[in-house]
Amino acid sequence: MSDGRLNGKVAIITGASRGLGQYCAVGYGREGARVVVAARTEQARDPNLPGTIYETAKMVEEAGAEAMPVVCNVGDTASIAAMVEAVLARFGRIDVLMNNAAVQPPGRISQIEPRHWELEFRINVHGPFHCARAVLPTMIDQHSGNIINISSVAARGGSHYGATKRAIEAFTIGLAAEQKDNGIAVNALKPVGAIATPGLRYRGAGTAPVEVRADLPTPDNYVEAAILLATQTPESCTGQVLDDAEAVELLKKGAP
Repeated sequence: MSDGRLNGKVAIITGASRGLGQYCAVGYGREGARVVVAARTEQARDPNLPGTIYETAKMVEEAGAEAMPVVCNVGDTASIAAMVEAVLARFGRIDVLMNNAAVQPPGRISQIEPRHWELEFRINVHGPFHCARAVLPTMIDQHSGNIINISSVAARGGSHYGATKRAIEAFTIGLAAEQKDNGIAVNALKPVGAIATPGLRYRGAGTAPVEVRADLPTPDNYVEAAILLATQTPESCTGQVLDDAEAVELLKKGAP
């Protein structure tokens, strides 16, 4: 895959056992990246939530790329450190980190269990922070790297999930400014709207107030946006919070 846009790059994607993380992992593989599939799920236990790190890794390999499945709980700093150490031992470098892993407990702000509130921030905010901090030394040594934090349209509204995503957007802007001189681009990506994923359909079928249309868009444009963001440098694009339509429109013309 010598002509792939991500040829030779090592990309870590957290939460890649299913959904948008899985779609991006396969998309990165098609573009020549060596993909680290980092998530907790080794064995699917709920038929409504299919997907494991091994299944995603197989899909990446079927796309023609090398895959490395790694069990990683982004809510556990020791697990993050072990994952990064394993990646460096195998590949010797890390070029892209996509902070995709997230949780969305049910209930409104005044109803959510306090332990779920704390879990949501531990996974959605502290997880990306610790993952970024774990890969930064390597990226700084390389004087190159790309961190993509996944946000959501919920960041514009008012909800506990939206609060975590608004925090991620502020984190993105701040880290980008700090790391620009180190050759590291940091951006945030969010879907324009709902995309068909097992997680979204599962929530729609449950008790949470989620309306799931039968004609949800495919993830193709979102994956293209993720690929384009993974090719950026601080000179071309950093510190931006973009939805997939904005990312494709802004970056397509100048894509390497």
